[in-house]
Amino acid sequence: MNYEIKVSDSGKYIIVRVNTDMTRALAEQSGLEATHLGRKKNINLFFYDLRNSVNRETVNTNYIFAKQEVQKIEPDYANKIAMLVAPNDKSHDFVETVLRNAGHNVLIFHDEEKALSWLLEETDIL
Repeated sequence: MNYEIKVSDSGKYIIVRVNTDMTRALAEQSGLEATHLGRKKNINLFFYDLRNSVNRETVNTNYIFAKQEVQKIEPDYANKIAMLVAPNDKSHDFVETVLRNAGHNVLIFHDEEKALSWLLEETDIL
C-alpha cells in the first residue's frame, strides 16, 4: 500500500504515513480515511509523515485542492495537523499556506520531535 493510517500507540493522534509521491487523488483518499478514523475514535490530532512523499502537483492544482476539494473530506476546523517532511522538501509548502489561509490548523515540520511536541501541546484559552 502507498500509505498507512493508524492510531498512535498513545491513542492521542492519528498517524498518516505516505510512502509514494503525493497527488490530489492520494491526498483526498488518505484524508478521507484519516478523518473517518479520527471521528470514529474521537481524535482530532493528525500526524502526516510525508518524509517519503514529494508533492508532484502544480501550484494551481494544489490551490484547487486546498480551497475546494478538501471540503469533500468534510474537515473539522478544530483538527490540528502536523506535516513532517524531508529536510530539503519544499513541495508541500504551498499547500500548507493555502490550508492555513482557509482556516485549517496545519504546520509543516522537518523535525519529528518538534512536530509531535506542537501537535500534542495543550493550549489554555481563557
